Amino acid sequence: MSTIRVRSPASYWLAAPAALWMLGVVVVPIALLVWVSFWGGRAFSTSSPLTIDNYARFFANPVYVKLIFGTILHTVGLMAVTGVLGYCIAYFLTMKVRSPLWRTALFLAFIIPFWTSTLIRAIAWVPFLGVNGVINQTLMFLGATQSPIEAFLYSRTGITMAQVSLYTMMAAGPVVYMLNSIAPQWREAAMTLKATPFTVFWRIVFPLTLPGVVIGQVLVFLNVMSDFATVATIGGNKHALLPNLVLLFYESSQHRAASVVAVLLMLCMLVGVVIALRVVDIRRLGAER
Repeated sequence: MSTIRVRSPASYWLAAPAALWMLGVVVVPIALLVWVSFWGGRAFSTSSPLTIDNYARFFANPVYVKLIFGTILHTVGLMAVTGVLGYCIAYFLTMKVRSPLWRTALFLAFIIPFWTSTLIRAIAWVPFLGVNGVINQTLMFLGATQSPIEAFLYSRTGITMAQVSLYTMMAAGPVVYMLNSIAPQWREAAMTLKATPFTVFWRIVFPLTLPGVVIGQVLVFLNVMSDFATVATIGGNKHALLPNLVLLFYESSQHRAASVVAVLLMLCMLVGVVIALRVVDIRRLGAER
């Protein structure tokens, strides 16, 4: 056990390197981003006056406002899908697969694809979703359709399918951890008292795994809100979310507009995390164990 007191000078000295690192790579860049978003005038200079005109111009465009709500709705829908699928996968691996060897093998089969970059995995979906892709060929072989379906690639459906495959295991991982921490005796005691399997799940298992669900949903939320690569690769130029607007403004040298969108995107993420923390205080999980 460490003999260093929480608020002793030694504890502050030990935390100083990490604090300086976070200050340099997180706090300072965010402060500069917010500062640039308030720059006014015609000249792109540090001497430009600070104003809210950049935000006023952004919200004056109904297309941009619609894009904010569209991004949030898309993210919430994806969280629902990945949450259900992730929980089912976690429950199956933890509760139904009895062999530790099979459980490890199946878990690795789900995890290993995450060792590659998100961009590569998104590009890998293009041959599956195309007109001559695997999905269309399979549907035509089974007789489900007579001609290729064009709604998969360069569509919101294709984006959703790709992102579900990319982020489902993020929702499942924390749930697996929480399910493994539930003592089997609790479920057995409930069954002894004539509780139905659904009652055992709803009254015992699900409440105890709720912190894992919330953590997984936070991970999915943050990644989907910042995911521009999958949207650009699968959606092409037909569909875009808020992070793609940041890239568009940056590539066209509209740095102040890009900063405005980036600040709004961070605010949306912050609000989402705060709401999640109101459901379950995940910061206390480590202290309770």
